[in-house]
Amino acid sequence: MNKVVDALTEHTKSKDYTINDLACTLLIFVATPQWVAAMQIGDGFIVVNPQNSEDYQLLFKPDKGEFVNETTFVTSKNALDEMRVKVLTESPEFICASTDGLERLAIRTSDWSPFPPFFNPLKQYMEETENPEADKDEYLKQFLSSERLNARTDDDKTLLLCLWNKSEKS
Repeated sequence: MNKVVDALTEHTKSKDYTINDLACTLLIFVATPQWVAAMQIGDGFIVVNPQNSEDYQLLFKPDKGEFVNETTFVTSKNALDEMRVKVLTESPEFICASTDGLERLAIRTSDWSPFPPFFNPLKQYMEETENPEADKDEYLKQFLSSERLNARTDDDKTLLLCLWNKSEKS
């Protein structure tokens, strides 16, 4: 954790801002064919869909402070204490990581469970799109900038989607 803060601090030396200007949450995962390791500091979410399952699993309950938009940032003094880590012994078929701007649409806060109607079209898009990078992600751009979605959130909406290529599993 100190290396992250050191790198951010070093970055501020040549810029016109402070370390507090770089306060952010941090979501990380490493996926292999045998396992997934994930870590989270702050809000946002990482959701997985296990192989051969219709269910989605929220890896960590988002860190919410006492007040709206309050969370633990990677630059917070207590970041290491608030860091959550999980290792899954089987890689999921689908992983979605996102900032908190999509949280109210994707996660039922009553029980902190993923909302399948949010994730199913994203997973289907990944399954049906031969090369999402070549497609320039027009579907995702339209989805994230849609009037319907923007009517429900005014926060940032960063989204990362991963799907195992079934033909390359070993």
